[in-house]
Amino acid sequence: MPRKPRELVDNGIYHIFNRGNDRRNLFATDIDYRRFLQQLQAGLVHYGGALYHYCLMPNHFHFLLKIEKGNDLAAFMHQTQLGYARYFKKTRAYAGHVFQERFRSPRIAQESYHLQCGRYIERNPVEARLAIDASAYPYSSAPFYARGIANPLVTPNPYYSQMGDSDSKRQSQYHEFLALEEPYTSLINHQLSKA
Repeated sequence: MPRKPRELVDNGIYHIFNRGNDRRNLFATDIDYRRFLQQLQAGLVHYGGALYHYCLMPNHFHFLLKIEKGNDLAAFMHQTQLGYARYFKKTRAYAGHVFQERFRSPRIAQESYHLQCGRYIERNPVEARLAIDASAYPYSSAPFYARGIANPLVTPNPYYSQMGDSDSKRQSQYHEFLALEEPYTSLINHQLSKA
């Protein structure tokens, strides 16, 4: 069955995700997580993008990304994943595919879903029982939004500013927003697991 073509538009916002081959772990140490984020940052600088939300889990990753030129999305992800795959293979004497398949990238065209998608991404550690509070998970953008912890990778989601008239109010509102369980999380997880 042929692959569905990506919906590519300039300044499009995409929920990007992929997992380790055969669902194996991609990240085992803090150095692994940092190396992937370095690759991601290099791609953002080279291709012109804004990372609104992200979460790196042991065997997969998610991010909400705005890319300046839609046609650059594949090259951006190729650079990010290939750079990390080379590091992964070298540090583990690993042969074979590091990532399970080509990355998924549904476009989030409806603006009202941008914060919702960010919350879904950042709640992954809670859903997987790796964290009780998503804002405490170190490998995501949640500490930036809910605790005000500086993160040079993150460009604030444009709708975050509407959550309050001060940094402390926005952080408090976002922390409450992040704590809410999505009514359709299990449905979304089911759909993503089939992807």
